[in-house]
Formats: sequence, C-alpha cells, structure tokens
Amino acid sequence: MSRHGPRIHFKTDAQSSIGRGAVMMSGHFRPEIARIIWAAGVTADPMWTDITISEGDRPKIRPGRDLHPELRALDISLNHLAGDVSTHRKAGEAWAERICDLLGPDYQVVVHGGEWSLHLHIELDP
Repeated sequence: MSRHGPRIHFKTDAQSSIGRGAVMMSGHFRPEIARIIWAAGVTADPMWTDITISEGDRPKIRPGRDLHPELRALDISLNHLAGDVSTHRKAGEAWAERICDLLGPDYQVVVHGGEWSLHLHIELDP
C-alpha cells in the first residue's frame, strides 16, 4: 500500500454478475458518507493495495429496510483477499471492527454475502 493508502476502485458493469456496477451519485460524496470510504482506506490491511466499492445506489428491490436508495450505505467487496471464504470472512470481520471503531456508533458495519458475493455493508444509521 502506498503512504496514501490503497487505491479505491468502483466495480464496473462488466465486473458485476448482474451487469450493474457500483452506481455513485453526488450524494455519496457528502462528508458523512465519503467518510465511509476514507475509513475503509485508512483501516485497510497494509498489504492490500486496492479495495473495491461494489455497491452504492440501487433501486429498492428487496423487502425491508435498505439505506442504499437513500444514499446512506456502501458495500465494499472482500473478493480481493487471498484464501478461502472462511479466511475472507475472518479478515472482513476484523476490518469491519476497525472501521466501526473509527466511524463510531452512528455507523453500522457488517459482513454480508456468500462465497462469491462476500462484502462489507457500511451504512450511516444514527
């Protein structure tokens, strides 16, 4: 990793299994939401040179509470990690804890998904 942290990539449509990459809107760059990306970068393992934002805005397609359509949530892929899904999950849980410690109680940070879709879900939820 450089002295400035890992490079931040945004998943493209071609990289997505559903043909829809990370859609970012201007609202994602409000300070309280951009802080999520900053926190992910500064708490990333020093061996990681790149991290990928895998989800930003999305239409409300799932039942229940979803803060993606409100531009208050981001997903960060864990697919860049070496090893099996168990290793990915453990590294993701440790990273989630570091991010949560930095962001504080107004943010929720959880590990979501299965083998090919494992990611951190981070949302502003005061």
